[in-house]
Amino acid sequence: MIVDDEESIRSTMQIVLNAAGYETLTVSTGRECLERVVEEQPDIILLDVQMPELDGFAVASRLTAEEQSRAIPIVMVSGGLNEADRIRGLQAGAVEFLSKPAETNELLSKVRSLARLKSYHDETRAQREALVAEVSGKEGQLRDALTAFARFVPREFLSCLSRKSVLEVSLGDQVQAEMAVMFADIRDFTLLSDSMSPEQNFSFLNAYLGRMNPFIWENGGYIDKYIGDAIMALFPSGTEGALDAAVAMLEHIPTYNAQRARSGYSPIRIGIGIHSGRVMLGIIGHERFLQGTVISDTVNLASRLEGLTKEYGVSLVVSNEVLFSLQNPNRYRYRFLDKVTVRGKREAVPVYEVFDSDPPDIIAWKAASRDLFEKGVYEYHAGNFEAAQRSFDLIPRSAKLDMPVEIYRRRCRQALGQRS
Repeated sequence: MIVDDEESIRSTMQIVLNAAGYETLTVSTGRECLERVVEEQPDIILLDVQMPELDGFAVASRLTAEEQSRAIPIVMVSGGLNEADRIRGLQAGAVEFLSKPAETNELLSKVRSLARLKSYHDETRAQREALVAEVSGKEGQLRDALTAFARFVPREFLSCLSRKSVLEVSLGDQVQAEMAVMFADIRDFTLLSDSMSPEQNFSFLNAYLGRMNPFIWENGGYIDKYIGDAIMALFPSGTEGALDAAVAMLEHIPTYNAQRARSGYSPIRIGIGIHSGRVMLGIIGHERFLQGTVISDTVNLASRLEGLTKEYGVSLVVSNEVLFSLQNPNRYRYRFLDKVTVRGKREAVPVYEVFDSDPPDIIAWKAASRDLFEKGVYEYHAGNFEAAQRSFDLIPRSAKLDMPVEIYRRRCRQALGQRS
């Protein structure tokens, strides 16, 4: 539902969203929005702030106060919101903000992110209700279901093992396959965890995982395991699905942080690493308790790449195998970041930063300086430290620090100092 008192704004947003396959409903006043929202039940509301009679803040407050509409995500749209206005919007019930006139890619990105979550949660609710109805009153089926869940292995894992049911899984089942492996981790989780009670810790983790998992599933991946706050996911569908999932997860973090801020919680950041290669999948454990697992250098490198996001202050790092296996690498914005040596490997592995999920100004900054940055990295690894330093020094110092540039500047100074 598009709510705006300016016809031109309503028409423009409607054209953009309709062209992307979304159904839209437009209303011109806040009062009309309140009158029609219960009947129409839109998935998302794009709500103008400056309107006569009832402004966006008042409308959002009423929507979140009513049980029938409080779960509908509200995106506030305005020609300019300062920090106080954003806080007021979050308190009123907004989960996202758009500047007016809305830039097409930003509009579609935010709508797509919110729509995916809504679709997934609706589907999950329907499946849960169907399952309850199926086993209700059937003690035998329920007992079988409980037995199966006690030995639970993800459905996608079963498919890789050519098993139709978890009841068919046996200790020692194994297979080799080509897959993309993703590791995603919350930054500074230990500090965050120490400030919460055990109950708050589990509530936070479940809320976070509930938001991240759908992006993995809808892009052809599945969860292999949770390691504390970290997610390890496998993508039999290939690297493109893994990369799309990672970008979608990172793009959703600002929306999640907006809702956390509304509840008085601090924002979070995550880092993601992706590698692709041959893995061994199999069943380990004991007949009494079985577990599916993955064993491979591919897993070790994916974990190492996630660790690099912390070292370099970036969000997404991938191996050259990931980029080389893409049908169209130019769909993504990336730059050569470094070469890393993994335990057990003799040769260093080239790795890349993918920055599609960065804020627009940072994306523009990294894209504009990409050639100089990559030239500097190549010169550095060739041992031409003076040439590398010249390249990095030609990159202006950004108001928002580009941490990899500063790391290489420091490395060049150290290398030249050692030589002299």
